[in-house]
Amino acid sequence: MQFKTALFLIILTLLSFSACQQQAKETANTEVTSAKKTQVEDPRPEGLTKTNWLRPPYKHWAIKNVDKLFPVGTIAKGATTVPLEEGNFDLTDLQIEQFDGKIYGFEEHLDSNRTDGFLVINKGKIIYEKYFGNMTETTRHNWFSVSKSLTGLTAAILAAEGKIDLQQSITHYLPELEGTAWDGQPVQKAMDMTVNIKFDEVYLDPRSDAYKFSRVTRFVVNPKIKPEYDNVVDYFKSVKSGENHEEFFHYVSLNTEVIGMIISKVTGKQPSEMMSEKVWSKIGVEQDGFVVRDPNGYEMVSAAINSTVRDAGRLGLLMLNDGQSNGQQVVPKSVVETIKKGGSIEKFAPSKRGKDFKNFHYTNQWWHTDKAAFFAKGLFGQWIYVDPTTETVIVKFTTSDIPTSTEYDWMNNMNLMEAIIARLGEIN
Repeated sequence: MQFKTALFLIILTLLSFSACQQQAKETANTEVTSAKKTQVEDPRPEGLTKTNWLRPPYKHWAIKNVDKLFPVGTIAKGATTVPLEEGNFDLTDLQIEQFDGKIYGFEEHLDSNRTDGFLVINKGKIIYEKYFGNMTETTRHNWFSVSKSLTGLTAAILAAEGKIDLQQSITHYLPELEGTAWDGQPVQKAMDMTVNIKFDEVYLDPRSDAYKFSRVTRFVVNPKIKPEYDNVVDYFKSVKSGENHEEFFHYVSLNTEVIGMIISKVTGKQPSEMMSEKVWSKIGVEQDGFVVRDPNGYEMVSAAINSTVRDAGRLGLLMLNDGQSNGQQVVPKSVVETIKKGGSIEKFAPSKRGKDFKNFHYTNQWWHTDKAAFFAKGLFGQWIYVDPTTETVIVKFTTSDIPTSTEYDWMNNMNLMEAIIARLGEIN
């Protein structure tokens, strides 16, 4: 009987997916290109564990159900939801060039790397919204490294309030890190990813430092390899300086974790509480967000925040609108202006990304293009892209088959963003 029930659910899921795909095609030319789906029970795949949850096929469920796998800290919403208006503009005839020169249609491109949800807001109105597979408008999806940008924003707000001095040394706030790579380094360098750290941010090698950190937090459990440390702080005490003596841009998730630790130290609260207090509760989101906690209660603020697509869009609108939401100044304008201005092109240029993306830069945990646009980006294809010139916010949640820190993913999706911005620029 259990087998027949499982078989029935699989067939029902496939039929539902097919029906949603057909509905998307039929509604492509409606006032708002949209394929919204009501949340339905999505059964946990048989055989899923904390060892394989980030591998296909398990991750297509797991990345959208992280709170069913791990303890979490709530990023509480406010009492009022600010509705998003709907507008009228067709993007579906866009052609997107791929890294290898192939040309994909707009929705063909979205389909090509397993997009889960895609949202375009222009001048305050939704002009495109679509969900794929088991994603719906009420599904909360892991942000991965998009998380860094909300963490950086929260720290920058606290700095504007005088609670954190970005020029003060990290070890002033965290003396337990004396003798490590962060010893004597100003907080601003962690915010800008220019601390000299011996650390390889490699996601496909279980021997890498990134995997070591994931084992310490139990974010990924490897039954064959015991975590080298019992808690995050003990692990951080082992991290030393590397060969980056010029302190060029070096993307290391541990910097963001250090920022989260400083947020907790100066406020006496978990980062999730401060994210709610300073941002999330004030921007009219529809649902609580959440962040994964390890078994010791430590919140992984570099890679484990979750929300719906629309609520991520509201964060993008906050940044687009100079820190204002619903007529209120939520974030000091100076904080957003700093992020919009960006960081050092010279520091960024020698980095892996800088060699492919000329004149890009990075500051306060946000990436910046060679134009006015800036963005938050995460593993497996998560984006919040903000373009002030056309007053546009683009959100892309994805569960690609492999980690998307590769050059071809960056090129494909930057081409997608720029094609949308170019089209919208034609009407502005």
